[in-house]
Amino acid sequence: MLSLKEMDNFAESNLDNALEDLFKLTRIPTVTAKGGDYSSKALTELNRIFSKLHFECFITETKGEPVFTAVLQNNKPKTLLFYDHYDVQPAEPFDQWTSPPFDPEIREGKIYGRGVADNKGNIIARAYAVKMIQELRGELPINVKFVIEGEEEVSSPNLKEFVDSHHDFLFSNQTSCIWEFGGTNALGMQEIWAGVKGICYAQVKTTGPKRDLHSAYGAIIENPANHLVAALASLRNDQTDEILIKNYYDPIITPSEETLQAISKVNEVFDEDKLKEQLGVKKFIGELHGEELLKKYYLKPTCTICGIWSGWQGEGGKTVLPADSHAKLDFRLVPNQTLNDVIQKLRDHFKKNNFNVEIEWFEGYPAAFTSLSDPFVGLLKDTMTEVYGHEPIIHPWSPASGPLYLFANYIPVLSIGVAHAESHGHAPNENINVEDFKQGQVCLARLIERLAES
Repeated sequence: MLSLKEMDNFAESNLDNALEDLFKLTRIPTVTAKGGDYSSKALTELNRIFSKLHFECFITETKGEPVFTAVLQNNKPKTLLFYDHYDVQPAEPFDQWTSPPFDPEIREGKIYGRGVADNKGNIIARAYAVKMIQELRGELPINVKFVIEGEEEVSSPNLKEFVDSHHDFLFSNQTSCIWEFGGTNALGMQEIWAGVKGICYAQVKTTGPKRDLHSAYGAIIENPANHLVAALASLRNDQTDEILIKNYYDPIITPSEETLQAISKVNEVFDEDKLKEQLGVKKFIGELHGEELLKKYYLKPTCTICGIWSGWQGEGGKTVLPADSHAKLDFRLVPNQTLNDVIQKLRDHFKKNNFNVEIEWFEGYPAAFTSLSDPFVGLLKDTMTEVYGHEPIIHPWSPASGPLYLFANYIPVLSIGVAHAESHGHAPNENINVEDFKQGQVCLARLIERLAES
């Protein structure tokens, strides 16, 4: 195998080129949630990046944004698949960014820009890991495939159709997958995520009069905003954080001993005071601490109001009784919960409690994870220990979500990346460390070597 010094030197000598590719990709505002014809520019850029690495590149149209795939097939027995996405979260509020979100720049050793952590920095780091092995060894000792979609941030509504129609391409024998996210925790320790929670995301609304009315009518006409607030308040107990939807918890299975042991292991290095400081909060729900806090973090489903709006939102006062009211909700799902079951129970809850709430649309997918006893977990753990000089923290799954279920039913899927604890993913001033960006390339290049020899 190559020496780590050789690999470090390669990452350093190619840093300017890697940053240039990252900056070009980050400048494209691929905010799928807001629409706009930006995917073609991103696909052109991805094609340029991977073609120069001798990948065969393909663009598959879907009912939404296209899926980009890149393949380097060397007729080797083992394959490493990378799943990533080229879409990003909306960048608002723009006034909270120190520099423009789609004009990336480096300040004090950090790369700032929307998407550098989630997920464009990982795309480029992974591409340059392949480049490193190609140039230092002469050829790749395994097959490598990339699947890069454009709808992850809107719950990947068309990825299932793509996966179903490309099953043989994706899930050949001895294929392992590195998922799209990851990085270091608040203590600077590397992390491996072995799965994700599921998600049910829904937009709901209530309606009242046929138009906004003078608020004087509030004495005799029900306000749809008040009605919606009451409906939302009925979903959970603020004191206990219990979700009050009937039979909501019924499908949830008892966690395995393997999962509980993993949580206990995480607790050994968990610094909850550091996390509070990082998040800007004084306490956690229920005043939980230590292992009990972590069990809730990993094992419990959630019900979150992500946004709510109605009536007058402009500057100054306007006395109106609004015609309608809207909210966006997300439910993070744990293993064995399903999207359709949660939506049906939500509908039943509103109906049973006499709330006239309409579910305008919903989307999501189930939780999924890879067994921590899978050999790929040990292989990745050993690789990261060698490269970073410490054992990574291994999480049973992430409390965030992604369409991992489409892959984890067939192959082992683990998530690592180049972000850090204060990368501000989904928030203003998203960033990654330049050093993490370089080391991420070294780690993945070493993984390719180890996978070939395992």
